[in-house]
Amino acid sequence: MYKNTMPANNVIGIENNKPAAVEEIPLWLKGMKVMIVDDNQMNIGILQETLSGTGLDITAFTNPLDAKRAVMSENFDLFLLDVIMPDMSGFELGKFIRKSELNSGSLIMFISALSEPEDKITGYNLGSTAFIEKPFDINVLRSQIVNTLKTKQLNDAMNDTKESFLTMAAHDLKSPINSEIMALELLLKNFNHSKNEFKESIITDILGATKYMKNLLENIINKYKFDKNKYTLQKTPAPIKSLIEESIEEIKYAIADKNQRIHLINKAKTKKIPIDYLEIKRVVYNLLTNAMEYAPKNSVIEIELSENKKYMVFSIKNENRGIPIKNPEELFDKFISRAKKNKKISSGLGLYISKKIVVSHGGTIRIDVKNPKYVRFVFTLPKQAPES
Repeated sequence: MYKNTMPANNVIGIENNKPAAVEEIPLWLKGMKVMIVDDNQMNIGILQETLSGTGLDITAFTNPLDAKRAVMSENFDLFLLDVIMPDMSGFELGKFIRKSELNSGSLIMFISALSEPEDKITGYNLGSTAFIEKPFDINVLRSQIVNTLKTKQLNDAMNDTKESFLTMAAHDLKSPINSEIMALELLLKNFNHSKNEFKESIITDILGATKYMKNLLENIINKYKFDKNKYTLQKTPAPIKSLIEESIEEIKYAIADKNQRIHLINKAKTKKIPIDYLEIKRVVYNLLTNAMEYAPKNSVIEIELSENKKYMVFSIKNENRGIPIKNPEELFDKFISRAKKNKKISSGLGLYISKKIVVSHGGTIRIDVKNPKYVRFVFTLPKQAPES
């Protein structure tokens, strides 16, 4: 069917159309989703026929802008991208995929007539698993795609096992940690009536560390739920000022240890908004913990609550100790934190989980570092539930 020809007008050339050796296609490959993006319909037809019989679920676009919209709404296992296309190049689309919510970890292969080393380096820098030059051998390409997806499936299975174990362990640890917190709070309450300041200080430190551990476990559990699309919200009208005050109360021992203070400014008139109380409380706690960790001793952390016509606006600001933050929005990514640079221990999950929770509520979150002396996190939440 295909002639041995060099590419012309960006049409795929085929180096070899001899039948491939019989290749066993694993059953679990069936249903894995592949997107092909090429502005030439003939090229798409060749790739679709190359992958026929694999059981892969193939979606194809000749317009990269249509493909971009699909990237925002659907998860794919593999993208096969032409590079030279009108409106949007394959490299630009690959960059968008890497930053997308649903497909940032998906596989990418570029298939192009471009053969310069710098083009290949650009593709690999975008995290592609292969840069395939036209003309190509259809049998080799088919085997390459199948085996790449096999590797992805095995890695996903291993990661799922690790995640499941970690989440199970986190769930199992919640009960003893909650019991420990209750016991420590009871002890601390009794010591408040005594003069044994040394023992009281030790219990205070342990209580603060235990509450921090509890929040870390909740972040791990939520991360698993988000990744597996199992996260749900239980929204009810809730008092915002009380939520913030409870969050401050839970962090007071750690704040006191660094001689920091929290100053709450409430400019909002709205008393209640529809939220999942525990989840938004987690956001505030995460942001307060972050502020406490990176603010200097003897400083003030400022929380400001305000509102506009549609949203409640939360602002948490702390001194920055003059440390510049490059690419601040990356702090909301998984496992990204400033802890290593500041010689601290951090999971890098707190800000990631906070953004997920806020966005799930229909809000926004950002970081303001325009003034190098301060770091300011601002997030918004709708004051009214969306109309169904």
